[in-house]
Amino acid sequence: MATDDFFRARLDSMIDLRHPLAVLATRMPWADIEAALAPALSHKDRAGRPVEGADL
Repeated sequence: MATDDFFRARLDSMIDLRHPLAVLATRMPWADIEAALAPALSHKDRAGRPVEGADL
């Protein structure tokens, strides 16, 4: 489903899926990587601090 509009074209129609990096990407354990990184990248709430000298 190729189209002339660059931003509407599918990525797999723009790259060579036989390229070594594309092949490697299909073999990566993405779910495991995401699960391992999720705790480090999640939002952590912190207590607020008063701002001295700010006249808001």
